[in-house]
Amino acid sequence: MAGRLSIIDVAVTGLARALRSLPGLLAIYWLPWMLGTIVLLIVQVMLLALEAMTQDPAGVRWATAWASELVWAPFAAMTYLMLLRWMLNSEPPGRPINLDVGRQTWIATPVVALLLVADATASDAPMAMLRWLPSNTLAGRWEDAMPYVLAFRALAWLANGALFACLFSMIVVVAQVGWPDLGAYQHLLRLQPLRLLCIFLLATAAIGGLRHLGWEALAWLGAGQLQPSTMLPWRAYMRQAFVAQLPYFPLHFLEFAIEGSILAEAYRRLLAQPQAPQREAVQT
Repeated sequence: MAGRLSIIDVAVTGLARALRSLPGLLAIYWLPWMLGTIVLLIVQVMLLALEAMTQDPAGVRWATAWASELVWAPFAAMTYLMLLRWMLNSEPPGRPINLDVGRQTWIATPVVALLLVADATASDAPMAMLRWLPSNTLAGRWEDAMPYVLAFRALAWLANGALFACLFSMIVVVAQVGWPDLGAYQHLLRLQPLRLLCIFLLATAAIGGLRHLGWEALAWLGAGQLQPSTMLPWRAYMRQAFVAQLPYFPLHFLEFAIEGSILAEAYRRLLAQPQAPQREAVQT
């Protein structure tokens, strides 16, 4: 598999592997997703209660958004690591219930947290950038601001793809080596950076389109109506809030399966090249 990365071939091969590997990917994903969702709901309830008591609800909502990414990080880290070990090191999940709470997961968690925060920030950046425009620019119709919105979205997409490539490469190094080896990390990024960036941009665009269509379909099906209307009593709220998240599980799982398989295929080919940092060599 040595040679230059073929962007389209990597995407098609990764997508095909995701479809073939759906049962194994589901075995990797379902338990961390369920546990992460429960913990996230508990944290959100605590922050909502704080919002009701504080005089700064906007600040609490801002903290809630950041807390959601930080709480989700260890669960996302374990799913990424299990997927990478399977597709890079031929270590498939051996049972239908998989949970990795080992040292590598906690090492990768800060990296995944930065990745999630960067993704959320890039998603909100286009509308935030509009505030920097002169007031007379947006004084007319909304259509007059659309070129700026599209330009800001393109910039955010490029920035998110570059950050995603840099941070995910460190997760690959942790999965291969067991710790964030900077030498292996720099070597991996230098192999084919432009083609790797293009693959990340393609993957993020595909997942963004899937997410948009999925949310539109779920809204049309009325999934939002399952959200609880009151927070009291707490147990009933938690139960109904968890049930309201279940319709979104297939969408989240498909995003993980498709994006993870495409990126894993790209790194599998990079690591197969003679000049790539090998696992045994780096460990020594």
